[in-house]
Order: sequence, then structure tokens, then C-alpha cells
Amino acid sequence: MSMLLAEELVLLLMDDETGHCEVPEREASQGVALALVFELSLRRALAVEGDTLALQRTTSTGDPLLDVAAHSVTALTPVAAVEKLAGEGVLEAALARLVSRGVLHDAAVWSPGIHLPRDPHPESTVRARLREVLAEGRGANDQEAALVALLHHLEIVPAVLPDDDPGITVPRAAEVASRSRPMQDYQGGPKKKRSWFNAIDLLDLVGQGLNIFN
Repeated sequence: MSMLLAEELVLLLMDDETGHCEVPEREASQGVALALVFELSLRRALAVEGDTLALQRTTSTGDPLLDVAAHSVTALTPVAAVEKLAGEGVLEAALARLVSRGVLHDAAVWSPGIHLPRDPHPESTVRARLREVLAEGRGANDQEAALVALLHHLEIVPAVLPDDDPGITVPRAAEVASRSRPMQDYQGGPKKKRSWFNAIDLLDLVGQGLNIFN
């Protein structure tokens, strides 16, 4: 089953035993929003021109959630784009998609509510790939590196891989995240056209007091 980065992240955020989200709702929403923008960059649908995001294609991405997100964040700065998407119910949208595909059980109460796994295979597949990258040292592709960067900044790598040594997985996650390039390496100054910031850029934003998860 092919899933968006945002959907993979949501599965990893939901505790399989309790059905609750592992992080506060605001952080989960911002993480999902960031995952959507990463995905748009990977698909070459968004790039930064000057200081703001610009559409790079007029045709559909093939996914309605990505299409809506792309048009919603056009002409916004990356940080503003994440904040805007987080406030537009992207977490709930991702959960609804996973429920409709039979991956999660529906919840009586949303935002984000309790969602126990219905089909554990998609999540176990994602965790297995992460274990290969973070515990066994396999090289990560762009999609995997982007997901690792999200988990690293949410500080939930040990929770996602509880059976593996965090002394190995956490430093490895930091290493992979530091090399994450959703479209291409960060290039040039703020006025040059570049793809969505990679994990190094995100660390720079955090260092400047612009941590999008706070």
C-alpha cells in the first residue's frame, strides 16, 4: 500500500495499545503539515523562490490532499505554510484517509481521538524500513530520510523503535536527518530559487528561535 509521508507519520504517532497520539495534538498537526510540504517538494510541486513557496506545476499531483495543500501555501514562507496547514485540519484529514482505507479503526471522538490499528501491515512495513535505516545502518532514500527527519525533530525515535538501542538509533537519526534533501541540496541564499528546506535548514530555524513545533 502506497502512503504519503504524512500518513506514515500519523501511523507512527498513534500508540497501538491505547490508540492515543504519542505527542500533543498541536505538534502532531504541525508534523503532518511539514510532511505534506516535504512530499510536495519531493514531487517537485513546490519550491522556495525568494522567501516564499511557489507552485512548480499546474497539473494535479495525483493526490487531492496534496493538491489542496499546495494551493493553500503558495506565496507563504515555509514556517507560515506549516502553521497554516496545521490549522486547516490536516491531521484529521490524514486520519480519515487511513480509516477509509481500513488501516485504522474509526473513532467516536476526533481531534485526534482514539484510533486503534485495524490493519497492522502498513505500519509494520514502515517500522521495518526505519529499523533497517536507523538500527542496521542501511542507506536511506529521500522519502525515508524525510520521515526520519520528522521523527527526529519530534523526538520520538525511541518510541517508534522501542526494541532497538536508542544509543544507536537516535544518533543515526540525527545523521540521516542532517543529510535529508527532499528535492536537492540546499543551494544559494534566500533570494535564489531552491527546494523546500532540508533537515539542516530546519535545525537552523530551530536555532534562530523559529521552532515550528512550539
